[in-house]
Amino acid sequence: MAEAFYWVLVILLILSLYGIDARRREKRRRFILKENMPRELSQARLIHSEHYISTLLPRKMHGTLDQLYRLTSGLHVLVDSKTRDKHQVYRKDIVQISIYRVILARNGLDMADYAFFRVVTPDGVEYIKRNLLTEEEAINEFDRTQALLDGKATPSNVKHKSMCARCPQQINCDDWQFLSRQISKETQ
Repeated sequence: MAEAFYWVLVILLILSLYGIDARRREKRRRFILKENMPRELSQARLIHSEHYISTLLPRKMHGTLDQLYRLTSGLHVLVDSKTRDKHQVYRKDIVQISIYRVILARNGLDMADYAFFRVVTPDGVEYIKRNLLTEEEAINEFDRTQALLDGKATPSNVKHKSMCARCPQQINCDDWQFLSRQISKETQ
């Protein structure tokens, strides 16, 4: 009698787990359809989400990635979510994720040379695939940013004033991008 009861419990547990797994698969399928996720990501395995990463070589670098997927080929690909007014990816986004790629490669992962940017706008979600910088290019960008922040480099003239709006080096800028700064320079 006890043995029959045991088998009934085991069968119920298996059926319950199968039902939970089926619901989880259905929930993932609906998410993929709603997001219009690229096929290679929909078939990939999510490895990390909101995960802190760091390395000491070739520079001390760190960050928190949004998502990291392992593709069926074995390569790892980064996905970074951005909330914007338009479906647009900026160079600064590519630089940021390129640095994350360097960190992960230095930690032994086989990384793809591209990433997906999940751009959320009022019109919906779009995944935009972009090639990343090489390790050398990413390190050069990292070094340039550090030099600017440390006051050891001079900001270069930008094409659009809006790019200067949040620049921490406005005070050191010789190009005087803003009218108010031009006025104060003339009064000195």
